[in-house]
Amino acid sequence: MKDNSSVVDIEKETLVLNQAEHLTENEIAIHKRYLRKVDLRILPIVVLVAISCFIDRGIIAAALVYGLVPGMKLNATQQGNVTTFFFVFYIIFEAPANIMLKRVKPHYWFGFLALGFSITTLMQAFAKNGNTLTILRSLLGVFEAGISPGIVGYLNYWYTRSEVSLRMVLFFFSVPLAGVIGSPFAAAVSHIKIKSIKPYQNVFLFTGILTLVVGILALFLIHDYPDTAKFLDPEEKELILRRLNREQGLASKTKGSISEALKFLMDWKLWVFCLIYFGNNNAVNVLSLFIPTVAATLGYNPTQSTMIYMGYYIVGLVGMLVYIFLLRKKPFWVVISFFSAFTAITYYVALFTKGKIVRVVFLMLTGFGTSPVAPIIVGWLSVNQGGVYKGMIGTAIQLSFGNISGIISPRLYTTKFLPKFLGGSILLVASLVVSIILSFVMTAYFNAENKRRDANPVDISNLSEDEQRKMYDKHPNFRYKS
Repeated sequence: MKDNSSVVDIEKETLVLNQAEHLTENEIAIHKRYLRKVDLRILPIVVLVAISCFIDRGIIAAALVYGLVPGMKLNATQQGNVTTFFFVFYIIFEAPANIMLKRVKPHYWFGFLALGFSITTLMQAFAKNGNTLTILRSLLGVFEAGISPGIVGYLNYWYTRSEVSLRMVLFFFSVPLAGVIGSPFAAAVSHIKIKSIKPYQNVFLFTGILTLVVGILALFLIHDYPDTAKFLDPEEKELILRRLNREQGLASKTKGSISEALKFLMDWKLWVFCLIYFGNNNAVNVLSLFIPTVAATLGYNPTQSTMIYMGYYIVGLVGMLVYIFLLRKKPFWVVISFFSAFTAITYYVALFTKGKIVRVVFLMLTGFGTSPVAPIIVGWLSVNQGGVYKGMIGTAIQLSFGNISGIISPRLYTTKFLPKFLGGSILLVASLVVSIILSFVMTAYFNAENKRRDANPVDISNLSEDEQRKMYDKHPNFRYKS
């Protein structure tokens, strides 16, 4: 009964939106206490779901080096299709998936998606030809489309703008962790002898079984909203709801429509963020899909190629740790430029110098640049939208746009373009340069706009709370983070 009255008080309180709240010493202690509880109950399960998602998505790279192409007699077109069509359906369903998340309780939604992508991965073990595998990879794209943008949006259900950036980085640790776990797992299960099942089939089969367990756990361990969380005591619940309500609003009370989502597409800043993300995500897609293939062309056997792939992700974990150190110490554009340039330089050395060992080392070093940059760019967009619903739709559009690279690049990295993949390499480096330039442009705009709003205060107290929330980042009290 006490919990319910807390929520009612929050709703009746006259709010001044998008302004920092000064906490008392007692409230600071309560804040630290509830934040620890939220971290322990929200982050582990969503990171585990994301790791499972990225393992199932990326396991195709291991299957390719364990005989998928000759085993299914895939021609060049089919080789491109099994990777490309995943991204086609992934892109189509990302924004609709986040709209669905606003209509379905998170534990049902994420549990459904996790069960879907794990079962689909398992079924790939029994695909008889390239067409069947392409259909299953397309279905995998449908189920996985809701995971990354959904979890990014879901984190904003629980954390304020000043808190969510670090949690976004911790969530994206799932990408390199998936590689570190998935690569040796694929190498191990590929050698299991089960009647006439081939090594690449083992990879799909056992990976699907492993991630199916995580899908079942998600149904029971994911919490829906702060206002329904039983692990928070009345004091903690009152404070978290008040702080969230002053910023983006409560997710359980936010109602979004398709027409409103379409209006968000008219924001030019969204498309600049999309272009920034495209360049870096293209590098992520290329390297995560084709490092084992490139390693194999250098003379390494399938197991060695898979271990090189794991090395790429281990280096990526180091990059993530470096970014945590840089968090809040450097502007977004500086960090994006640093990691983007590092990726471009190490990629160039890996593909265009001589010496087998040097090329492999620099191939793995690219992970230092690619792993941290996705959470940086996605987080930067997310904290600059001014509300839960716009953040969810904006993130979904950004991720969808970035994954267009997954349709284009696989066609430029088939075996006929060996050994330099010239067209794909030009696209990779050029798009990274564009990301760096546009990051600086956005920073300059945000700084100028913040100064303009500081110098020109606007009184909108005549507007209702709902009308003010509909202004999102155009609210005069809102300040962009650069």
